[in-house]
Amino acid sequence: MNKKNLINNYQEGIPDEEMPELKEEDFKNAKPNRFANSMFRLDDDIARFFKTPQEVNTALRLVIQLSQVVSHK
Repeated sequence: MNKKNLINNYQEGIPDEEMPELKEEDFKNAKPNRFANSMFRLDDDIARFFKTPQEVNTALRLVIQLSQVVSHK
């Protein structure tokens, strides 16, 4: 199994159950994902609204700016 085949299967929408089993040796050179702690999963209704991660970031930055303008009592 190679990386190109995995990408092609994903892009073609082949269900996981039809893909070949991964073997333990496929991960012998794997490293921990250093970004895993900074990732978030959006709720489905929110994810449908935004097309890209950049749009999410822009919206969150606006919320942060607005929260600094509005006084919290």
